[in-house]
Amino acid sequence: MSLPNKGRSNRTAVAGVAVLSMAMLSTCGGGSGDSPTVTNRAPSFDAESYVFTVPEDDGVVAGAVEAVDPDGDNLVLTLAGPDAGVFTIDIRGQIVFLQAPDFEAPSDNNVDNRYDVVVTASDGALSRSVNVRVDVVNDVSDNENVQRRLFGLAALVGDVSTPDYDRPSTWDDEDGDCISDRHEVLIAQHLDGDGAYPLVMSANGCFVDTGRWLDPYDNIYYYAASNVQIDHVAALYESWVSGLGNLISSLQRRYANTGSLTEGVLPETSHNFLAVGASSNGEKGSSDPREWMPRNEAYHCTYLKKWVLTKSLNELLFDQAEFDFIQAREVDCGDEPLPQSPANRE
Repeated sequence: MSLPNKGRSNRTAVAGVAVLSMAMLSTCGGGSGDSPTVTNRAPSFDAESYVFTVPEDDGVVAGAVEAVDPDGDNLVLTLAGPDAGVFTIDIRGQIVFLQAPDFEAPSDNNVDNRYDVVVTASDGALSRSVNVRVDVVNDVSDNENVQRRLFGLAALVGDVSTPDYDRPSTWDDEDGDCISDRHEVLIAQHLDGDGAYPLVMSANGCFVDTGRWLDPYDNIYYYAASNVQIDHVAALYESWVSGLGNLISSLQRRYANTGSLTEGVLPETSHNFLAVGASSNGEKGSSDPREWMPRNEAYHCTYLKKWVLTKSLNELLFDQAEFDFIQAREVDCGDEPLPQSPANRE
C-alpha cells in the first residue's frame, strides 16, 4: 500500500454552493404611519462544530449540517478550507464527497484521512461559519478476515498491511483533573493492604509518589511510583500491526492513552493497562502471547483474557499463529469472566 505524495498543493478554493429555501418574512404597511424598522439577524447552525466519521467505501455522503435564519431569509451555503475541493454541499446541508473516499489513498490536504472544511451560511448581508471535520476510517472487510471466537468473544483472524510504526503519544490527562492517564492507572491499581500502605500524592495532588503495587507478571511488589511502569497488555506495536496503524492519528492516540477506541472511556477502567515493574515490562516488549508469557504461571489465564478482550473490543486482528496459541490454552482457563474492575488483586 503506497501513500500519495505529501507535497500536493493546498486546496483552498471555495467549492460547492447551495441555497436553502426558507419562507420569506414580509411586513405589510398601510395608511400614513411610518414603516417599521426591520433588524436583520445572522444565520446560525445547530452545533458549534461538526465531526463526522465515515468508513471508506460507504458511499459519498460525509454528513449534514443544519443552518437556519431567524428572519426566514434564503440562505446560501458555501464550502471553504484546505479540503473544500474534495466535497460539494447540497441544499439540505449534506456534505458530499466528489469521489468515494479510499483509506489507502487519502485525498485530503495532509494525506492523513482527516478532512477539514469550513461551511458558511449567508443571507446576503450577514453570515455565520462553522468548522467541519470528516474522519475516514479503514474498512477491515477489505482484508478478508475470518471472525472466530476466543473466551466467548469475537476474534478477527487475518493479516493487514499497516504503515511504518509511529508510536502514539502517551500519557494525556483524559478527564482534565491534572492527573495524567498514567497516574490515574497507578491510583486505580494501588493496593493499600488494609491501610498499611496508603497512597501518597505530590503536594499539588497531580502525581502519585508512593504506595504499593503488585506486578502480576512476576508477583513482585513495588512501593515507589517511579519504579512502576504502565504496560499495555496488547502492546502498542502489536496493536499497530494488528490494525491500529490504519486508523487516524486521533484514534491511535485515544487507544494509547485509554486502552480503547471508544470516546469517553477512562484509562483506569481499561483491562489493557497493568502497573508492572521495569524488568517484566522490558522483557515482554512488544511480544504477543505466543512469544512471551508472564513468569507467574498462575496469571496466564487472566493475561490471555485481558489480551483477547482488548483486541476484541477494538476490532484488532489476531494472526493465525497467535490465535492458535491462545485457543489451545483456552480449555485450561475455564469460562470465568474478568472482574468488572481491571485493578490488580492480591
